[in-house]
Amino acid sequence: MIEPCWFWMKRETTKKGPITSNKALKEAWIKCWQDMLQKKIQAWIERIEPHIKDIIRLEGGNEYKEGRLKGQEKKRVH
Repeated sequence: MIEPCWFWMKRETTKKGPITSNKALKEAWIKCWQDMLQKKIQAWIERIEPHIKDIIRLEGGNEYKEGRLKGQEKKRVH
C-alpha cells in the first residue's frame, strides 16, 4: 500500500525535470518526505481498509486488482 506515496513523491521531485545527481536526488526525496502533509498520509491510510477487506474476501487469490475501488475515484479539479 506504499505505492501511492512513492508515485506522489516521484511526481513531486521531478516536476522540474529529472534529477541527474545522486546527491541532489537524495536531498530532494528527503525534503519531499519531510514536507509531506499529514492530511495526505491520512488519506492514503484510509484507502487501505477497503483493499484489505477485498483481499480477505478473495482469500488472497489472484483476482485482486490494485487501484482505486469503486466510489474512490479521484475527483478532478478544473
